[in-house]
Amino acid sequence: MSGFEEFRGLLEQVASKAKERIGDEMKYWNRVFQFVLSDGTEFYIEIAGGEVRIVEGRHEKPTATLSTDPETLKKILSGELDAMAAFMRGKLRITGNVIETMKLRRMLEAAKG
Repeated sequence: MSGFEEFRGLLEQVASKAKERIGDEMKYWNRVFQFVLSDGTEFYIEIAGGEVRIVEGRHEKPTATLSTDPETLKKILSGELDAMAAFMRGKLRITGNVIETMKLRRMLEAAKG
């Protein structure tokens, strides 16, 4: 299984749980979050109209780009590590609209609850 396929599966679970808990709120999120992993894996999450798409590759104009290593991202997606803590420790770098990544964090938090 490629790195992308593994992360797509994890993100689909997160998105599904988040939509159950905060679905109406997500209808108004029109954002693209690009992920660039240290192993060369690149994909983005597009949230629009309450739908979440996870696409391999690079988006032309992401809202924000998140760079990390695969292990850190697995921990964040599983709820083992808070994204803000990873950012503060320098394990997660964010470029672009950092404030908008709070929506992504909200999605992760809802999936844990």
